[in-house]
Amino acid sequence: MKKKVVTLEDYVHKKKDKRKEFISTWVIVLVVLIALLGLFALVVYLIGTNYSGNNGLNDANSSLPDNYVVRVIDGDTFELASGNTVRLICVDAPELGKANSLEAKQYLESLILDKEVRLEKDVSEMDEYRRLLRYAYINNSAEELFVNKEMVNQGYASVWRYSNDTKRCDEIEG
Repeated sequence: MKKKVVTLEDYVHKKKDKRKEFISTWVIVLVVLIALLGLFALVVYLIGTNYSGNNGLNDANSSLPDNYVVRVIDGDTFELASGNTVRLICVDAPELGKANSLEAKQYLESLILDKEVRLEKDVSEMDEYRRLLRYAYINNSAEELFVNKEMVNQGYASVWRYSNDTKRCDEIEG
């Protein structure tokens, strides 16, 4: 059996080939890691944008007044251009998915969507869901319309006394 003679030149070439293979493997690993980090950063950015509490509304509505209604969530909750969510005090409309919930939401939309509202605080600033607790008013022709009362008067909501925030509940009920 004949032994293969390895020359110094062959040895150096093999070392260089192994080094090139090692470097190219690490380059591929680094490129993949950078791509994954970029993807992770993009996902974090998108999640942050969607769940920051304003759903990007501040950017899109920066020229609108803070008390401008940009979205009605249900028959007793809406969102302002400021990004704040408002829960009407002393009213309880059916939750989405329940009987008459869509009608209540649509009626509230007809009253306040794409309009400025005047908001009045009672005792509490916010509820446990971080929604502003307020009475809402809109200018309807020459007079101001009390939105909370209108929702009850038209049968889309009932009076619901919420904690200490009851200053106008009797007026809404009457």
